[in-house]
This record gives sequence, C-alpha cells and structure tokens, in this order.
Amino acid sequence: MSKPTHRWTRLASAQWEDSWKERLRFAGEGNLVFVTRPQSRMLRIEVYCSESDTRRLERAFGGKAGPIPASATLRGIVAPAKPLLIRGRLAILSDPKAWEEWNRLPRKARGLLVPAGMAFGTGSHATTAACLRFLCDLSGSLDKGFRVADLGTGTGILAIAAAALGADTVEAIDNDPHAVRVAKENVRANKLRGIRVSRGDVLEWKPPEPCALITANLFSGLLIPSAPLIAAGLMPGGKLIFSGVLADQLPDVTKALRGAGFGTVQAVQRGKWCAGLTSLRGKR
Repeated sequence: MSKPTHRWTRLASAQWEDSWKERLRFAGEGNLVFVTRPQSRMLRIEVYCSESDTRRLERAFGGKAGPIPASATLRGIVAPAKPLLIRGRLAILSDPKAWEEWNRLPRKARGLLVPAGMAFGTGSHATTAACLRFLCDLSGSLDKGFRVADLGTGTGILAIAAAALGADTVEAIDNDPHAVRVAKENVRANKLRGIRVSRGDVLEWKPPEPCALITANLFSGLLIPSAPLIAAGLMPGGKLIFSGVLADQLPDVTKALRGAGFGTVQAVQRGKWCAGLTSLRGKR
C-alpha cells in the first residue's frame, strides 16, 4: 500500500470499538487510530489511507474525509497478516500476495481469500475465528450438501467457509449495501458455487426451505428479536452459530434463544465478545 495522503474521521459508540477495528483492518494497524476520553461513551475513529479509500469510507459510513493535516504523524503500514489456519482445514488469507504462503500450510487445508476491506469479517476478530472453528467441527456431522443461511454476512467469510466445507446451498444476506457488494466480490474471487448474496433485513427474512445450519454475526439488539425467525428457518435439530454478542449480553441472548426453542448454548468468550453454538430442540 502506498503512503497515506488523506484522513477519514467519524464518531462512534465506544462499545463497538472492536467491530470498527475489524471492519477497518484494511488500512493497517499503523494507520488506524481510536481516540477516547475517560468516562466517555464515544470514540473518534481516524483512518489514514489514499484519497480514493477515504472517499469510499465517507460514502459508506458518513464522517469526513480530507487531506492529512500537516500536524498529523503516522507510524506506517504493518505487514500483511499471516494466513489464519482453522482446524487444519481452512486457511483464511487476507492479501492476494499471501497465496505464496500456501505451500507452508497443511495439505488438507482449503485456502480462502477474504481481503481486509470495508466490511466486517476477515477472521482476525476472535469471535469470527470461533465461528469458523464451530463450522469446521460441525460440517462433518451434517448431511451431504447441507443448506446454510448466513445472516449479517459482512465480507461473506462464513458463507464462503460453509460452501468450502460442503454446503450445497448458502443464502447470505446483509442490510448494508456495501457489505453485499464486498461479499459478492469475495464469492467470485473464491470461485465457489451455490452462494447467493443479497441485501435483506434479518427481521423480515424467510428462507425458501428449512436450513440445517444458520450462522448469525449479529449484535444482540438484533439477534434477540430475530430468534423466533431464526428458529423458524431451521429444520428440527438444526444448528445455530452466532457471534457479535458482548459478554454481559449473553444471558439475555441465551434466554431469547431458549424461548425460541433452542437448547443449551455452548459459548466461547474472547475478551468482551462471545460466540456460541446451539441446536433447535427436536429430532431431525
């Protein structure tokens, strides 16, 4: 990446700092700055990159873009992240140049290219990685050609991984039009069939037929009210993998899921975030 020439800034809720770090990872750690003040619930986000990227950020997320002020100092771009290996079966690569790392990976690992772009989900966030591990663990026990829905698809990483692990049909939706574009690009880059990406509201989602597995990378404020709809979209005994839930919100999420017909929640906590796996009660 060339030397940054412009800066994009905006204010955001401090509780979503991790989500913004994941979404803006494409800029490199040295060019992504978060400014907070004691006792404040807000943070200021600054991204230093090219003029075209700052304009894209402005169109996608609001905020302000402009040339870097003379007073600003930068630490520089960090090296591309190494491939993320999941259960020896998936290797998530964030940079096309990282394909040269393929020869260092286990023979059975499937390489997937998910560039660090302006949508959530590259595998670097701890809960996204936990979802990928759940996917790897589950895929062998599901019927051949299983059907998946990926709600809040972001970059499409979970939908792409599901197809790579044997899903025959994957429906991926997101309410963010930019995320939909990014996910479609990533599906094409990985040359995977059976994935349909579209814009949609989770609270209005109705699958054409029941799924064996649903992945939902949704904040608790959306996951809780959508729990009955998610349950309705699963076949009896179907699985739900979820993430995007803060640790202190997990009890409310668990209560909503159990009220919708799900069983015990197997939760994994990484920092202040949680991912989980549960099954719809009833035999398949």
